[in-house]
Amino acid sequence: DMLRYKNFIIPTISLFFKSKNDVDVFIEDSNDEEFYKTLFARLTGGKRINKIISCKCKVELIKACEADQNDRERKRIYIADGDLDLIISNNRTDLKYLHVLERYCIENYLVEEEGILEILHTTIVLDKSKIAKQLTLNNYLKGVSNPLIELFLHYSITHLHKMGIKTVSNSVTNYCKQNKSLTVLDFEKIEEKIKHLRGEIQLLIGEDAYNETIYALRQRWPSNFHTLTTIVSAKDYILPLLMFRFKKIKGKESFNLKWESLRLGLAKTANIDSLESLRQKIISA
Repeated sequence: DMLRYKNFIIPTISLFFKSKNDVDVFIEDSNDEEFYKTLFARLTGGKRINKIISCKCKVELIKACEADQNDRERKRIYIADGDLDLIISNNRTDLKYLHVLERYCIENYLVEEEGILEILHTTIVLDKSKIAKQLTLNNYLKGVSNPLIELFLHYSITHLHKMGIKTVSNSVTNYCKQNKSLTVLDFEKIEEKIKHLRGEIQLLIGEDAYNETIYALRQRWPSNFHTLTTIVSAKDYILPLLMFRFKKIKGKESFNLKWESLRLGLAKTANIDSLESLRQKIISA
């Protein structure tokens, strides 16, 4: 069971795990221990991480890290999502022991064909090359990248100006439609949403400031596969969309994994070379 404590106790809490941990890992999410243990077992080069300490959310994680800046024996790392702050270069860089992910969230590192095919192979029971052919993962993602990136660039501007507008907590299903029996992304719904956000932003900061900001963001985050997998939430957008897409693949079985099982599976199967900088931090902690 994952532990949750008031942030001022958190640094002392890790003392209880001395026998279990070579490195104490603090994360944002609750009830996620199995997933992180599975993923970190592949990252840690033999260092023991048996207890993951949850701080509930990013704000609390940062507070706990702030309270833990003094030197002490224990090796520790606080792992924060990049999230919308990543897009506008707004993440903290001044805290020791804090590692902010260089992508939107940890799931963004798991959007990777090798791992996905492995899971689909055991779930759908069909030759892997046939699955790959029906999935056309990279082409599909390239196809949806422009609207999703634009949406997230606009989300990030509202976040920057603390406009209190619901952003990523808008489920991707709000931007979907039914096509035959499949759920697919509806570009028009996204376009409508972007138009609405643009209007709200222009009301607040004016048209010129909006144009300047969006131009700078587009320069920094050009519309391509790499940007998509970096700044669009894989947890809330990319992977749920892919799960709809998996349903179209015809094998002995149809895809029926629940979200948590898919995620845990990917923690085991995905190629995680992209997590190298986190690995280095953990190993050298």
